[in-house]
Amino acid sequence: MNIDTLLIHHCAPTLAGLKPGALLCFHRQGTVDEFKNTVDKYNHKFNKKGLYFRILFTCPTRTLLYVYRPKMICEYVRRKCNLCFLRQFGYSDSMTLTDMLNKLKERFSETGCFPHESGIFLGYPVEDVYGFIRNSGNHAKLCGEWKVYGDAQKAAEIFETYTRCRQDYINRFSVGIKLEELIVA
Repeated sequence: MNIDTLLIHHCAPTLAGLKPGALLCFHRQGTVDEFKNTVDKYNHKFNKKGLYFRILFTCPTRTLLYVYRPKMICEYVRRKCNLCFLRQFGYSDSMTLTDMLNKLKERFSETGCFPHESGIFLGYPVEDVYGFIRNSGNHAKLCGEWKVYGDAQKAAEIFETYTRCRQDYINRFSVGIKLEELIVA
């Protein structure tokens, strides 16, 4: 699969402006520098539509790419409950979004896996992130886009919206509509 196809399949709700961010793990075919050049091209092409791409972690064969909408993610992380949660992991209220993403990148490197706070940067409800930590990922009320420990009904509605969006984007992309045309500004 090429990058456009992966974005359609795994990031449609973010492309549509329904979700603040998504993570993609790429099995790189080329070098890290070649992948960085590709990310730069995507940023140049899509930043004007409010969609940004940032490499959060690399290892010899894989790259973790964060696809996000800065305005949406900034509003989300600035919610009082989310800032309170993020403080536990070294984030501060005075950090800019760039500072926070630098910290998140640092945390990926430190932990070697997904730091718990990454859920906030993906738009997951803080009560579900807390629940995941408290329950070590077990005993969720519902599993879908994320593991749900809080409001399962609301989460199920969100999951359904994301599923419909993803299917719509896959269908439209498969009949020749270009990625650029599917990204909501």
